[in-house]
Amino acid sequence: MGGAPNDHVALIVGGRVLADASGRLPALPPLAPHAHRTERPLTEVLSLVDGELLLAPTAELADGSLLHFVGLRGPSGDSGSASEHRSAPGDLAEPEHAAAVGRTIAELAPGDAPALRPAWFAPGWFDLVEAWIDAVLAPLGRRRIAPVEPHQLRSISAVLRVPTDAGVLWCKAPFRHFRDEARIHREVARLLPALVPALVAVEVSEGWLLMEPMAGAEEETQAEGIATEAASQWAAAQLATVEHVPSLLAAGLEHRGLEATIGDFELLLSSSSELALLTADELTAARTAAVRALTLTRELWSAGIPEALCHGDLHLGNVAWDGDSLRVFDWTDGCISHPFLDGAHLVRALDGEDAAIARDAYASVWRAAHPAVVVGRMLEIAPLVDLVFQTVTFERIARATEAQSAWELGGIVARNLRQLPQAVAAVSGG
Repeated sequence: MGGAPNDHVALIVGGRVLADASGRLPALPPLAPHAHRTERPLTEVLSLVDGELLLAPTAELADGSLLHFVGLRGPSGDSGSASEHRSAPGDLAEPEHAAAVGRTIAELAPGDAPALRPAWFAPGWFDLVEAWIDAVLAPLGRRRIAPVEPHQLRSISAVLRVPTDAGVLWCKAPFRHFRDEARIHREVARLLPALVPALVAVEVSEGWLLMEPMAGAEEETQAEGIATEAASQWAAAQLATVEHVPSLLAAGLEHRGLEATIGDFELLLSSSSELALLTADELTAARTAAVRALTLTRELWSAGIPEALCHGDLHLGNVAWDGDSLRVFDWTDGCISHPFLDGAHLVRALDGEDAAIARDAYASVWRAAHPAVVVGRMLEIAPLVDLVFQTVTFERIARATEAQSAWELGGIVARNLRQLPQAVAAVSGG
């Protein structure tokens, strides 16, 4: 029986592409079982052809495989395997590869890139980032000692490793929809400096962040008890931000409150492009369940818990914990909203006893501060409301993402709408 089709890599240099004598592109090994396609390390893709960066978003082909478009920095591009068996795109053996490579080469021409294409795929972008990094490091007595290394280049963000004479720094650039991340992170750092990655510098107009490394950020290095620590420390931090909500809003954080959440959800129920992925019965069920879901959303907001700073995507993949210091990172969705959305989102991916312990740790902070509120009931409703909130988030991302990258996060709005009837039923009285 045949397995999943192999992903391929197209190293494009000077309008030609690396291929073997029969016109076939280099193939990547199969992913590990159950691994998501976005989890393949970029280093694996680049090293296959001695590449240095991605020239365009990775494309999903008709057979479900992925095609990565790789290039080299510098004007000549004559190094390593790039000089071997260069073919014209039309000479590739696979017609879909030929078409995709030809389209990518055409889009590399100045002014011809798709409107929503992220900046890090444009020629010269890495030079601009390095110049900025060098400029902000110089007054600090630090210097970059090697070219920046792309760690991740996806449709929504670029993450770069920055070697310096005083250790490695990390640089992040978000796509246009998330450009406020640098400003959000800076504002949160002013209030909660010990709970976010330490900033070296930000470029607010571009959304660039230069940050110190964090211990305990990778799953294999996270210390025991991370879920409970994240739940209790973040609940306390949110509570402390309540009095600062006016200043955070004045600083430009988005207010994703009750009416905005309901209005955006109702809009996507009538206009999302992903409605076409649902059957007629699924769409009817989702719209029917939405009536009750929005009633429960109003109940959550009216219970007496004040709005606060929200991370917007709080899960353990966005938390660093080394047993001593806890840091919350990736502030693309940071906003002012109902704090229990973060608590529900954190607990959602946990299992059994871990989920119960983390939920209790989060709840205890709010029970102590607001004893008149039935916190248990609100935390019962919060997962449903978080589903509504996250569906709005992914609808916004889908609208702002280039079509070629739709495979990365596409289908999540439709998936969430399929889950809505069951999520409503899970709430007592639903």
